[in-house]
Amino acid sequence: MPFSTRDEAMTSSPNKYNGYAHSFAGMSVQFILFMGIDAGIAILLARRMGLWNRLLAAPITLSTILLARALSCAIIAFGILGFIFAVAILAFKVQIAGSVIGFIGVGLCFALVTASFGLLIAAFGQTPEAARGLAVFATLIMVMLGGAWVPSFLFPQWLQTLTLAVPTRWAVDGFDAMTWRGLGLDAALPAMAVQLGFTLLFGGLALWKFRRDARLA
Repeated sequence: MPFSTRDEAMTSSPNKYNGYAHSFAGMSVQFILFMGIDAGIAILLARRMGLWNRLLAAPITLSTILLARALSCAIIAFGILGFIFAVAILAFKVQIAGSVIGFIGVGLCFALVTASFGLLIAAFGQTPEAARGLAVFATLIMVMLGGAWVPSFLFPQWLQTLTLAVPTRWAVDGFDAMTWRGLGLDAALPAMAVQLGFTLLFGGLALWKFRRDARLA
């Protein structure tokens, strides 16, 4: 024999790649973003049925209405995320080997990104049908580039650098860091900061468009 073999027991470790942990992180990001799309489409449907104009006629500001929509979407998104990872922990032995506070922080920031993404769809969408198609396409591109389907460390180096401009990359990497990578809170802070930046960007663009449309109406 040109080589020798031996039997060796393999044990799982939170500091080694865990396919379950990464899959739950990636699929959570993908399907929670789909929920954000539905939240944005709901506003477009309310516009079509005239319900949005009734809300605007109420003695509250446009910013208050949008903030309420965003917070309700973020709360639902975080609740879904918590349920998904509860199943991952109980049924698939996924561990939050890193900082629990960091994991919660990444989850909250991603929930805010989802909410602002929904507002962005509602602000720039023309019809519910057209907006849904474009938003689903954009979401699938983001989750693919974000490493939700294939871990980003398997990407070519140029693509790893390019995808740092995608919010889903920071969400997936943040969840990976807090689960199977077993990293501390300091590893979660960049992911949280970048996601909050995208939240402000999406939310700011949506608010500008809503206010512009309200002035032109």
